[in-house]
Amino acid sequence: MATLEDDLRAAGLELYELPEWEGRLPIRQFWIAPSFWTWFDETELLHDPKCKVGGRTLAEHIEQLFCDLRCAKRPGGGDLRRMMPATKGVWKLHPVKTRLYGWAPKSDCLAVVTGSMESETKDKSLGNVNDQKRDNVVRFIKEHNLQKHVLLGDILALFPIEKEP
Repeated sequence: MATLEDDLRAAGLELYELPEWEGRLPIRQFWIAPSFWTWFDETELLHDPKCKVGGRTLAEHIEQLFCDLRCAKRPGGGDLRRMMPATKGVWKLHPVKTRLYGWAPKSDCLAVVTGSMESETKDKSLGNVNDQKRDNVVRFIKEHNLQKHVLLGDILALFPIEKEP
């Protein structure tokens, strides 16, 4: 019987490996689709030193968010939001000046499929970019037959609060 991890790997997703500088240990899974890495590598503004915010490139902000989502006991709630309609199970991540789109295959587990620049989401000449990206995530889930691995619910379903013994 295939596990969730087997199904995600079969869809081409890879588990995010922490960079060497990250001193924390991972406490949850964070999966990334090849389509995200393509967007990440081809979007020059992410790597442009002229576009630094707070001393970091936009790519470094994304990497820091990935580390926080993988390692922090309670990731920042403002960095992650459900997209409407909530019945689709799609989440949007909000690193500095970018937007990333994915879903939660189970509690304490996220998968990212694609991204966009925040400015693109505000450019009405491009249509509704957020809806387009949400639909890309839904399409990815369907194409890889991952519908049974979509956690519905709010931030507490995704990151349950541990009860003290």
